[in-house]
Parts: sequence; structure tokens; C-alpha cells
Amino acid sequence: MDIAIKMTLIASVILIGYNLSQLLTSYEGVCEKVKKFRSLAVDTNSTEKELWLSNTVLTGVLSSTFVVLTYLSGFAHWVVVVVAAKMAVTCYMSNLELSRIMKNDVVDQPFFRLTKVDAVANILFGIGVALILVAS
Repeated sequence: MDIAIKMTLIASVILIGYNLSQLLTSYEGVCEKVKKFRSLAVDTNSTEKELWLSNTVLTGVLSSTFVVLTYLSGFAHWVVVVVAAKMAVTCYMSNLELSRIMKNDVVDQPFFRLTKVDAVANILFGIGVALILVAS
């Protein structure tokens, strides 16, 4: 088995696990995390721009790595484009969530539900990529 395929399988499992964790976190749990995050941001004198840049780099690097791994694993170009588009949506939503947290100190219920849909989609993408790799 090619090293890129093995790395993509590992990345898929990580994607599934992280998003499963996000999916199973309650609204109250998210609100508690938001309070801690805001407190840490204030304690470290972090600006919204610094937090946005850090979040963009982190989510961008992780998402780009997953997209590159799907490409190196031999997926059709259209599949890689679909995965890239899904990862771009996730990055956008992550930054939107950060912006809302910094402005409102909370995550509103409709947006919270939207993040759950994103987590389910990411889980399905991770499972799909892993199943295709294992089956081939």
C-alpha cells in the first residue's frame, strides 16, 4: 500500500474522530468552551485579527493537507475538487464562528445547528474517502 494512501486513511480517521467529537458536544458544552476561549483571549491580549489569522492558518493547513493527500492517493480530479470545496466551506464556517464568538460572546442556536450539519458532512466525507481507499 502506498504511503500516501496510508497517510490519507489516517487523516480520514482523524477527520471522522474530530468531527464526531464536535457532533456529540452539547450546546451547553460549546457555550462553556466559548467562555473559556474568550477568557483566554482577553488574558493573552489577543486581537480578533490575530485569532482569525491563527484559525485560518490552522484550519487551512489541515484542510489543504487532507486535499493534497486525496490527490496523492489517486482520487479522480473531480473528487479532489469536491473535497477541496467541502474543506473550504468548513474553513469559512470556522472563521464565521470565531467572528460571531468575538462579537457576541455566544454561539447562537441556528448557527450551532449549522455546525452540526457541517460535522456530519465531514464525517461522511471521511468515511467515504476511507472506504474508497480500503476497497481499492
